[in-house]
Amino acid sequence: MSSPFSGFENTILTFQVADRTYTINAVGNRSLNYQPLIIKAVLKPTTDTSTVNRYANEIQQFAGADGHATLLEGYLVEPQAYPQGIEFLAEADIEIVVVIGKPETGRFKLLPVVQSPYVVAMGIDAITPIRGIFRRN
Repeated sequence: MSSPFSGFENTILTFQVADRTYTINAVGNRSLNYQPLIIKAVLKPTTDTSTVNRYANEIQQFAGADGHATLLEGYLVEPQAYPQGIEFLAEADIEIVVVIGKPETGRFKLLPVVQSPYVVAMGIDAITPIRGIFRRN
């Protein structure tokens, strides 16, 4: 079953996920190897002030001293559920089109989000919410 949001995606998130292999450098230290994992989503800026206030500290910390950050909410398009290796508070590169023809790039921090009890009770698995903070480059 495809996502009901197929064709409306405006965001590409690229997470770096450890692939369980290591590289040994010249000194003999092991370091994890990472693979890019791409998630497509439909996201828009949050208009709910209570949600923005709830995450105000995280938004300010992620924005940094000179930055500006926006809280985004929406739904996953592809894949329709979070893949293995993606955890809340993970960061990703983001390309988002908020205004048609003007893609913006930056960083995205994935925030915890709870699925609607109604959606869970009805067994609907085609809708997975996503929330995070977007910091422009």
